[in-house]
Amino acid sequence: MTGSLIYIETFNHRILVDCGMHQTNDRYEDYLVNNRKFKEFKVKDIDFVFVTHNHIDHVGLIPKLYRDGFRGATIISENSKQILKDMTLDSAYINERDILMINSQHNKNYKPLYSVSDVYKMLEYTLEKPVNQKIVIDDELAFELVPAGHILGSCQVKLYFSIDGTTKTLLVTGDLGNKIVGNRFVGEYQQVEYADVVIGESTYGDRPDIKTGIKERKNDLDKFKSIIDTQIHEMNGRVIIPSFSMSRSQQLALMLYEMYKDSEWKPKIYIDSPLTIKIFEDYAECLDGQDKIDFDSMMTSNMFTFIKESEDSKHLVASNEPCLIISSSGMCQSGRIRHHLKRCVPDPNTTALFVGFSTEGSLASLLKDNKRKTITIDQKEYPCRCASYSLKSLSGHAPFWQLVDIYTNINTNKIILHHGSKTAKETLKKELDKQFEKMCKSTRVVISNSSLKITL
Repeated sequence: MTGSLIYIETFNHRILVDCGMHQTNDRYEDYLVNNRKFKEFKVKDIDFVFVTHNHIDHVGLIPKLYRDGFRGATIISENSKQILKDMTLDSAYINERDILMINSQHNKNYKPLYSVSDVYKMLEYTLEKPVNQKIVIDDELAFELVPAGHILGSCQVKLYFSIDGTTKTLLVTGDLGNKIVGNRFVGEYQQVEYADVVIGESTYGDRPDIKTGIKERKNDLDKFKSIIDTQIHEMNGRVIIPSFSMSRSQQLALMLYEMYKDSEWKPKIYIDSPLTIKIFEDYAECLDGQDKIDFDSMMTSNMFTFIKESEDSKHLVASNEPCLIISSSGMCQSGRIRHHLKRCVPDPNTTALFVGFSTEGSLASLLKDNKRKTITIDQKEYPCRCASYSLKSLSGHAPFWQLVDIYTNINTNKIILHHGSKTAKETLKKELDKQFEKMCKSTRVVISNSSLKITL
């Protein structure tokens, strides 16, 4: 389900909404998939790329478009360009490192998907636009960015196509946030009332049993504190949290600050990820109002130690200091978290704590399976002795029943379920069909695949 990309063709325009990177636990296969991602269209013919949000599975291949000859505009919400820069620069470094490993292991001579120079070329063409404002491009095309409530700057993209005096609308939701509980540093989700066609996410479409309301959030925060107090304070052990650099790590830091700011005992907390640290710096520049006040209070509290240098990270991995470590990536596919896991997975005095979604086949999803006796990291097998917990209500995604509520409250002719596993799309479609029948609505629900083509 990773690697979101939607191609739209009109009489006069060729458009992409998102251009994300495919991510699993297989670097070689991921490279092959990502390298042929554009085979269904001519890159040089694309006019615009609209971005729903800055996670790599939605923006990770935009620099490759520019490497391959795209020279149109990338359109993103206000205060998002600097974060796009930092996210894709980090991805470029990872690509260059991974291709060396792939070529060595498979006796190949592949080139990286893109380079740092391609990221800077992308930035030359990147335009920030305000939310909740219909912006007309020409007589045929207009667009509006509507807050999605997922991460900072995340938006739904509503496109308006006008031909011969008739206007049709297409809504691409991107990833949607939890509108009941919400998350700090994220704008509130806004419901779109009408679109002729909706292309909607289905990330948690197969999890109707998971509850992520206010009660569940409180219970998870209590469990979060209990795990930290027991594992670190009482047992002198470690808590390892794989976390997305963008949004999740900043939210976790605020939760921890509010949890322990008035406590006599405070855990030693390390943020070990150069990209995550850059995103913290970006937040300091783009937040305002109460979010800015709370963020600044957290950052001046001296509760957090930020690890930039690799040597300091290696020292932290090797030490026995009781502490909490937040490191990226959230799906454990790359980054310093893999080094921490190699040291901590075999250690029964360590707890691995998961606080977000992980795609099937990723290292994070494998680690969540407490029945595994061993786990393979970078082609070496490690015994699984650490404890593992998942705090589901801390996810930034809309849960199943909220997706049902959101989609049944859009006046639309057709909903195409996208960006989810096959099971997720099938389960969500079944429930939506049932709800639309009860409501006496004729809305069609369609399951997407890579070859699906629709006409507005």
